[in-house]
Amino acid sequence: MLAGSVTKAIPAAVASAGAGLFAIGELTGTNMNKRDFICGTSALLMPGLLTGDASAQANARAMIRLGRPDDPRPAASLADVAWLVGAWTGAMPEGPVESVFMSPRFGQMPVFVRATNKDGIIFYEIVTWVEMDGSLVLRLKHFTSVLTGWETQDGFIERPLLAIEPERLYFHQATYVRTGPDTYSVYFLNMRDGVEQDVLVIPFRRTA
Repeated sequence: MLAGSVTKAIPAAVASAGAGLFAIGELTGTNMNKRDFICGTSALLMPGLLTGDASAQANARAMIRLGRPDDPRPAASLADVAWLVGAWTGAMPEGPVESVFMSPRFGQMPVFVRATNKDGIIFYEIVTWVEMDGSLVLRLKHFTSVLTGWETQDGFIERPLLAIEPERLYFHQATYVRTGPDTYSVYFLNMRDGVEQDVLVIPFRRTA
């Protein structure tokens, strides 16, 4: 299953959850265009991307790779991403986003995300970086402040790793780039109904 898909359809009742967030990834199996806030990223866009600057978009799009179900998966393990363990903070227009990467155990590295604004909790997110078939896969689910799931009980979003290079991890629609000892950025291709929309560039900074 490629990234951006869910195992079951998302109820229409949650269509308004997270309204106004910068979008990162369309969920399929539903008539809405709710898009997932990936792995605790902050929605702080690089200059030019929010305004639609063509050259900035072109450069950012070059960082994106798209996969197919039969594509070979690169060899990788959680040891390759151990530098992510710790706490990171980003900034959305609505308020701060906190994410904590826990130490890997039993082939999984869990991540917990809290996004807030001046009125309270916007959403929670649980992510697992999973070792699978000698490679890595991201799986994630979202919850409201009262723990109502955006996805169905058994549903989740999955993003397989497509390529790995020094300081770069290319997942389907999303690329992680380590930019310093305590910083990294995520490039994410937003798609709607199978059509490419824009690319977000999302920087992170370590807090612990």
